[in-house]
Amino acid sequence: MEQKKVIVCDLDGTLAESKSTLSDSMSKTIGEMLKTHYFAVISGGDWPQFEKQFLSNFHIEPGRMRNLFLFPTSGAECMRWQDGEWTQVYDRLLTADEKEKVLTGFSQAIKDSGVDVPASSYGDIIEDRGEQITFSGRGQHAPNEVKSVWDPDQKKRRAIVAELQKHISDFEISIGGETSIDVTRKGVNKAYAIYKLEGILGVTKMDIVYIGDALYPGGNDTKAREAGVECIQVSGPAETEKLLQSMIV
Repeated sequence: MEQKKVIVCDLDGTLAESKSTLSDSMSKTIGEMLKTHYFAVISGGDWPQFEKQFLSNFHIEPGRMRNLFLFPTSGAECMRWQDGEWTQVYDRLLTADEKEKVLTGFSQAIKDSGVDVPASSYGDIIEDRGEQITFSGRGQHAPNEVKSVWDPDQKKRRAIVAELQKHISDFEISIGGETSIDVTRKGVNKAYAIYKLEGILGVTKMDIVYIGDALYPGGNDTKAREAGVECIQVSGPAETEKLLQSMIV
C-alpha cells in the first residue's frame, strides 16, 4: 500500500453514508491524502449529486485540489480542478436516440419482470442524468429506511435487468446502490474510469488501489476489478477512513 500513488474510491457506502454528505473527519482525511497522493471518486450519482454530497463539506486549500479527480455517472464523466475551477476532462453523453431506446427498454422490462414498482414514489423512478439513465425502485429521493427494505437481496433488480438485457444489450447495465439500476454506453463503467485515469496521470495498474463497499459478486464496485488494479473491500465509511489514515505519510 505504501507504493500506491493513486487512491480510487466509491462514494455511497464507502466515503459517506448513502446520499449523505461527507463527514468532517473524512473530509480532513482526504485532504491530508491529497498532499502525497492522487485521489479519485467514482459514483453513479451525477455532478449535482457530487456537489451536494462530496464537495459541500470538502474544505481544503486550492493547491491540493489539483490532485483530486471526480467521476460522476459511473465514470461517464470526469471533472478535475484547473485554473481555480472544476473543469470537464471528458463526457460520454447519451444521444437523444440512445436515451429514447433506454427509456423504452426500461418501460418494457419493468412491465415484463412483474416487479412491484409503486406508482407513487419519492421523486422520479427513472432519471435522465445526461450520460446515464438511472432507475430507482422507490424514487430518487426515497429515505434510507425505505430504500433499504425494497430490494436488499437484489432479486427485484436482477429480474428487471434480465428483461432489460433483451431490449438494450448494447448498453452497459449495472445494479447500483440500494434500489438503482444504471445504464450507460457499452463499456463505460468504473473500469473505464480507471483506464482513463491511468492515461491522464501516466501511471500503471500497479500504482492504483480501488476501495469500495460492494466488491462482492453482484456488487456495484465489481467492475473496478476488470481494470486489473488492487481492490479492497470495506464495510463502510469508518473502515475506509481508518484505511486511508494508515496511508497518510
